Amino acid sequence: MTAKTRVVLVDDHAMVRAGVRLLLNSQADLEVVGEAGQAAEVLPVARQLQPDVVVLDLSLPGGPSLPLVRELQSIASHPQVLILSMHDDPAYVRAALGAGARGYVVKTLKVDDLLQAIRDVARGRLVIDLDDPELTASVFQTVGRGRPHEVGRSRLSQREEQVLRLLSQGHSNLKISEQLDLSPKTVATYRARLGEKLGLKTTADFVRYANDVGLGHSLPPESPTS
Repeated sequence: MTAKTRVVLVDDHAMVRAGVRLLLNSQADLEVVGEAGQAAEVLPVARQLQPDVVVLDLSLPGGPSLPLVRELQSIASHPQVLILSMHDDPAYVRAALGAGARGYVVKTLKVDDLLQAIRDVARGRLVIDLDDPELTASVFQTVGRGRPHEVGRSRLSQREEQVLRLLSQGHSNLKISEQLDLSPKTVATYRARLGEKLGLKTTADFVRYANDVGLGHSLPPESPTS
């Protein structure tokens, strides 16, 4: 059995923590192992529980969060830090990533996108998702170390990733429909949706994108619905 990604939630609003905890614990691969509501609690909780990911609000009682991002890097489990914030100002993003955070998303993020952001950050991928997609892309171009595709990757469902993999391998819609047990029309819909989300048009675009984000290989064993 694959080990779950261990997550510590940090937010001064108990209701926010409760909602995110319920969401994460409903997933087979994620587990909330601890929480903190004030700046002073973060490091002791993280040192005790050794999480894989810390989901951290920028605005905490008792002190600023950015120094905590730096100090979390010294913990033995080397947790990845995902900032979950109400601020979508690029200055906050740059400051957070400069302090060592691996991701920055806003609290208006869709549920599925938040889950994917946590999974991507746990794997060491850089994630930025703000309210304005154009602003997101612009910030990522500035601070994203030349990997703008990872922004779009965080928006893909597992089914969309499967279709993208097969498209990048040159399979036709009909062949993909046979492999994934979908109708050709449904595959065409997935392809159109991928094109809209990622700004891709031609087969060459899909191949290039899939290779850039590490999806141009074998199909994963799962076949989830979107």
